[in-house]
Amino acid sequence: MKLKIFDYTSIIIYLAVIILVSISAYSGSGKAESVSIEAAGETYIYMLDIDRTIEVPGPLGITKIKILDSEVFVENSPCRDKLCVQAAPLNKSGEWNACMPNKVFIRISDSTHNELDSLSF
Repeated sequence: MKLKIFDYTSIIIYLAVIILVSISAYSGSGKAESVSIEAAGETYIYMLDIDRTIEVPGPLGITKIKILDSEVFVENSPCRDKLCVQAAPLNKSGEWNACMPNKVFIRISDSTHNELDSLSF
C-alpha cells in the first residue's frame, strides 16, 4: 500500500493538533495563587504568598506540608514508601501531589479555577 499526498497531509495535521492540544493542556495557563489540601473529609485552602508549615491529620498520622517561596511540598508523612515526600515541589496551576496511604491530596489552583461545583454544596 502506497501513501498519497492526502495521507501525508492528514498525518501532519493530526500530529499538529495533538501537539497543540497537549501543550495547551499541560501548560499552566494561570498564575498559581492558592493550594487546596483535602484530608479527613475536610478541605483547607492556603495562599501561596505566605510561607508556612501545615500539619494535616490522616488515618496514619500527621502529614507535614510546607509552603515556601510560592512552592508546596510534603515535608514529612507517616506513609511507608514516602513517594509524596520524594515528589518535586508544586508551583504551577493544576499540579497535584497525594499521599494515598494517609489520604491527603494537594492541588495548586489559580484565579480561573474558583468556580463552584456540585461538591461545594
